[in-house]
Amino acid sequence: MKQIKKNYVSAHSGYIMIFTLLIIAAAMTVVTYVGHRGSFYVPFSSMSLAREKAKEIALGGIQVGMAQLAKTVKPEENKENKKDASDKQESNTPEKDFLKRILPVLNRWQHFDLKEEIDGIDAQISICIMCEDGKINLNRIIDFEKGAFRGDDKSGWKAIMQEICKLINQTHKGTDLFVAFEKIIKEMKYPFNDATELITHKEFQQFNDTLFYRPPTSDKQTSLYLTDIFTIWSRSDKLEPWLFSDSINGLFGLPRVEVDDIKKRKDQIEAWIKNFKIRANWQQDWQTLLMPVYGKELRTLPKNIDSVLKPTFAPQYFSILVDGKVDDVTQRVYAIVERTKHSQGNTVEYDIKIIKLYWL
Repeated sequence: MKQIKKNYVSAHSGYIMIFTLLIIAAAMTVVTYVGHRGSFYVPFSSMSLAREKAKEIALGGIQVGMAQLAKTVKPEENKENKKDASDKQESNTPEKDFLKRILPVLNRWQHFDLKEEIDGIDAQISICIMCEDGKINLNRIIDFEKGAFRGDDKSGWKAIMQEICKLINQTHKGTDLFVAFEKIIKEMKYPFNDATELITHKEFQQFNDTLFYRPPTSDKQTSLYLTDIFTIWSRSDKLEPWLFSDSINGLFGLPRVEVDDIKKRKDQIEAWIKNFKIRANWQQDWQTLLMPVYGKELRTLPKNIDSVLKPTFAPQYFSILVDGKVDDVTQRVYAIVERTKHSQGNTVEYDIKIIKLYWL
């Protein structure tokens, strides 16, 4: 009887070891889980903080671009003497000064490094300014009531768009975009809300990866970008030839953006704007005004393009692309801004207003 009782007690005492091991295993599981989650929290929280900082840096970059567009020449800064009334076109007018500043950097990256000891943060801002007046305004070239392109069929926008669509097809090796374009405008009874609407049609989905413009960072630019060709923001169906977008330059066979060519362009700017005048007849003036800039004669551009070039220099709508980078996190924003002119005493000033923001 005593032996049987001893075995009974021994058999039931063993559960304590098993129960203890189970508790230890459960505790190790909880500790491992908490440690594992905690190890992710630190880098995640750092990334989230960097992302918010990069967002603020990107918005700050928009302000940098707006400041460049708003800058004007004060009367006392104009040291050029006007000999007579005929010299007025060659004087340092606000328009001429604006071209002097914007042409070297147009469609190109400008990089600004921020240092913590100076700016309170280690970051980089990259901005690129483009002109919406140098693109094709979809809403201005289409008569939505008639469902057709504006102008004469042989020399108006229909003929021009046929040529442009053919050039796009050659670059992107796509289908006949003009046929698709005509179908789209016949079906639409209202203006475009945004140029990006085009990619809802399969023929334009070749632009899915090249929707918004990106200046080159290594090789010479070769891509065409949808919103760098078409816009809805300018107020005219004509193009500003001084400020063509880079994709329009590519379509027209004009020089495109090259990496780090800003200094070279700054060295050339005085020769470019030497004969600048606010109003031009491009049939007569292209050779003296824009031949130095583009190195191409007017006749080399697509047929009938000269009929849709703005005769008066008065750009109003611009786009600003910004990359804000903090640590390894980049936030990218694309802004449409309006530049309006007004006078303040003897000084011409410009107000810059944000019309639309795209987070890319």
